[in-house]
Amino acid sequence: MKKFAFVSDFDGTLSSKDFYHIIIEKYLGDEGKELYKEWKKTKKINVEFLNKIFGATNLSEREIIDEIIQIPLDKYVKNFIDNVRKNGGDFYIVSAGTSYYIKILLEHLEIKDVPVISMEGTYLDGGIKITPDSNSEFFSEVFGLDKRKVIESIKKDYDYIIFAGDSEPDLEAAKAADLVYARSELAELLDKENIDFTALSDFKLIEKDLIEKGILV
Repeated sequence: MKKFAFVSDFDGTLSSKDFYHIIIEKYLGDEGKELYKEWKKTKKINVEFLNKIFGATNLSEREIIDEIIQIPLDKYVKNFIDNVRKNGGDFYIVSAGTSYYIKILLEHLEIKDVPVISMEGTYLDGGIKITPDSNSEFFSEVFGLDKRKVIESIKKDYDYIIFAGDSEPDLEAAKAADLVYARSELAELLDKENIDFTALSDFKLIEKDLIEKGILV
């Protein structure tokens, strides 16, 4: 058994803004904002929604990559990952988006050897097409990827799991973790269910909190 794993959501957690929000604001304007608003009234933000947004950009793959490498990632993440490893832990990214843009950004920023558990994505007809794997042990009918199943699988190899997230797809994963950092919608949902968490601001402050808890030095 290894000491611990730090498992982080990507959009809105490692990054300060969801990639689909960036695409809506830059390329889809009021029509995209209205679609998001109406969708949220009756449905969850799922693969169907993401494919509508990412499939409507009409960009070349080079243009999409140029947008991806501008995703605002927490500036301290690289140092944070290094410190997790120095203290006997492993760092994972789990996302109900797609590994397509996550891996492109990590490579651009030279963040290496980080397992990304997400859905496959490809450039198709001017946009990104996300394809959930219905045969995966982590498949979810709702979100395409069940983050709780991911946490439960990883948990078998570690003494404890630390999880960070920001939205509804992170809720069940947070419940399965031993220590949780949350913000935005996830924080509200955990509050409603009286589940303990620490407010997430940025990864430098998470590191400070983990040092105070004696998990990092």
